[in-house]
Amino acid sequence: MFKKRTRLFSHFNLINFFHILKAFLYKNKNFKNELKTYLKTDNIELTSQGRTALYDIIKQIVLTTGKKIIHISPYTIPEVIYAIRYAGAEVNYIDINKFTGLINEDLLEKEINERTAAVLITHLYSTQDHIKNFFKRFEGKILVIEDAAINFGAQIDNKYLGTIGDYGFFSFNLVKNLNTLNGGAIYIRDKNLFKNYIESRKVSPFPIGNSISLLITNLIIKILSNNYIYQFFHYLLILIYKKKISFFLKKIYPINFHKYYSTVPKNYSYDFNWLMNDIGSYNLKRVNLNYSERIKKAALYSKLINNDCATKFNYSFKDNALLEYPIILKKITNKDLQSKLMNEGYDIRLTWYINNVENEEKVSNHKFSDTKFIEKYIFCLPLHKNINAKDIHNISSLINKLAS
Repeated sequence: MFKKRTRLFSHFNLINFFHILKAFLYKNKNFKNELKTYLKTDNIELTSQGRTALYDIIKQIVLTTGKKIIHISPYTIPEVIYAIRYAGAEVNYIDINKFTGLINEDLLEKEINERTAAVLITHLYSTQDHIKNFFKRFEGKILVIEDAAINFGAQIDNKYLGTIGDYGFFSFNLVKNLNTLNGGAIYIRDKNLFKNYIESRKVSPFPIGNSISLLITNLIIKILSNNYIYQFFHYLLILIYKKKISFFLKKIYPINFHKYYSTVPKNYSYDFNWLMNDIGSYNLKRVNLNYSERIKKAALYSKLINNDCATKFNYSFKDNALLEYPIILKKITNKDLQSKLMNEGYDIRLTWYINNVENEEKVSNHKFSDTKFIEKYIFCLPLHKNINAKDIHNISSLINKLAS
């Protein structure tokens, strides 16, 4: 009866409110140990967010190496860049490789020198072959930090992304596949460095007020993304996009409303929210089951979307966690296609990350052609539980019509 669908979705379910009550009453803290078991390593610590885990990583690298240059692709969220700078390091942008989604390896090779501290790679749409080739080339040459924020649960050769390099970090916010509303985790491969990190770590409790705010935000998203309610909210969303109403856009696309502070934000000192321990444990048990559902939906998109419309990626078992299914459009920009699909009733994500070079006055943008290309043509298709096979058929048919 109703066909309008939105990419808005939160993996925080009604049963998770019971888990908050349970955690409050019993104060269990089993999630960290269960996470260690799942990721097959003891060198895991929970953090308040993914970006705070990165901040801690950069601080340790600067302290232990005395070096400050972090090589990174510009295609990421601004908060990643800010976390590096808050920790006292410097960012050196290197173009993305549009074929792999990783940093351009040839350019990286030329940039490594005595001032290099590490390289940060973002796991976007790379396959196991792309990632294996990267580590074969750079393992031992340079410290590697893995941004696995959107790829928790993905693995290669029985090793999870985020635990392959020297450092890794994860995000568990309310739209991620493993959801604790606003949590994260840090991985440090070297046991002594991990021990030093734990012993020197100073954090303050996660504020109750912040937890309440997150719960309210989640409740709003759950209501508006309900398939029945969205039939009416869709028209308001069109108006929000058309009139560029910032109050709502900040909630829908926070990536476009970022701010760098002169001092480290207070939330970087918060600990993991202990109220979310039972939620983490519950949702962790469902990661593999939910992945099986997403891989089937991704395969259906891949089968139905014409090759002349987009470059598609075929993933082997679990080398991408598929928060969404990424394709690269060939004949139409993501903005144009998003607008046309919106008029047909389908709200698809407008952008994944952004080209941070455009915000840098001292960096020449002409050197980042692949980054600009990806920002313009990558398109991420929803795989969450409110999207069914019929929706995928409809969306794919529209893409074949509108993007050919």
